[in-house]
Amino acid sequence: MRSAFISLVGRPNVGKSTLLNAIIGTKVSIVSNKPQTTRTRVRGILNKDDTQLVFVDTPGLHKATTALGERVNATALESMRDVDIVCLLIDATQTFGAGDRWVSEQLDIRNAIVVINKIDAVSSAKLLAQLGA
Repeated sequence: MRSAFISLVGRPNVGKSTLLNAIIGTKVSIVSNKPQTTRTRVRGILNKDDTQLVFVDTPGLHKATTALGERVNATALESMRDVDIVCLLIDATQTFGAGDRWVSEQLDIRNAIVVINKIDAVSSAKLLAQLGA
């Protein structure tokens, strides 16, 4: 059996938990419009044929102003060191900004994949503009 650990990282509310639930096919992670709903790692396991994928939903990375915020960020950053693949989620409805750049700078690019999420909520023109940012 082949297996891989995959971490879903990004800023708060980019859709990490929603994506995990969609991939797994059941609600394994709480989804809310409130930032920092996910405060610990949440694992979801997908078994297909001879492959097992363990997805790790992480708290949203943000500019921490409290001890709790710093701990939540540390949880997300630590999750990137323990996996085979890191999926950086970017929200297509938001402009790619300094926070997204900071998150991307935390990645080991050799095992990272960029995932543009929420593309169903933007026009093709806006999506293309985002990709050029």
